[in-house]
Amino acid sequence: MRFASRIGANAIAYHHLPSIGSSEPIGLNVICVGFPADLVSHFEGNRLVQIDPTIQEVLSGGKALWWDDTATPKKMSKAEREYLEFAASKVGAGLHLPAYGPNGRQGYVSMGFGAQKPDFSEAEMANIQLCGQVAHQQYCQLLEEPLNSNVRLSPREREVLSWVAEGKSNGVIADILQVSETSIITYLERAFRKLDVDNRVTAALRASSLGELRHR
Repeated sequence: MRFASRIGANAIAYHHLPSIGSSEPIGLNVICVGFPADLVSHFEGNRLVQIDPTIQEVLSGGKALWWDDTATPKKMSKAEREYLEFAASKVGAGLHLPAYGPNGRQGYVSMGFGAQKPDFSEAEMANIQLCGQVAHQQYCQLLEEPLNSNVRLSPREREVLSWVAEGKSNGVIADILQVSETSIITYLERAFRKLDVDNRVTAALRASSLGELRHR
């Protein structure tokens, strides 16, 4: 936050985006200072971090972008379009900063500069993004114990979830592995407990994000 102030930002927000299949809240707002109260209330109250198309665009691109330079999808839902129009009416110039952490944990930093858009060089933009990245990694270290990255599935549990990830039903997986469908359900239930999830699809996604699945 001190760094943001030094470069002229008058608003900053940081969202933590947990890994796929995590039981943690999606898009936890860790820091939010300086943005209009009605914009923040609208964004948080409607959990718009999940539908803002510019956030995924930035996370996919991997580099800092100005708000007005960020591409938006040609096809957007009514909710997405209404949010972007509302946000544009409330803020001036700003930066999207993507951040990446361990075990699929991503972060998103937004810096607002008001009406005057700074003329940062490419090197300055890279330095700003680096600051956001370091802060995100530090936050992830604070969460190191809850990360539960030491999940170790048995070979059979990994095999079953790998077939789940391929879209196979429990019955088909039982035929492939030449075991009973009851056994498949037992393996899945054990995996659910280890991964802290409650369904087979989320279990497969969570296991994949932890590097536990076999790639076919």
